[in-house]
Amino acid sequence: MSTYIERAADLLFPAEGRQTLNIKFFGVADGRVSAASLAEQILRAEAQITAGNAVYVEDVDADLT
Repeated sequence: MSTYIERAADLLFPAEGRQTLNIKFFGVADGRVSAASLAEQILRAEAQITAGNAVYVEDVDADLT
C-alpha cells in the first residue's frame, strides 16, 4: 500500500491528464506541518469533494477583516 504522500502526489500530479497548478502549502516551510500530515489532509479534502460534502468558495479572502 502506498503512503499518504505517494497517494496525494498521484492525486495532484497524475502521469496523464489534468494536473494541479499553482498550489501553495502554508506552514510547511517553518516545520509546523509534516509532509505526511499535509498529504493526509489533501486526501481527506479529495474524499469530501468526491462525496459531495465540500462547498466551492470562489473568494477565500472575502471574510477577512
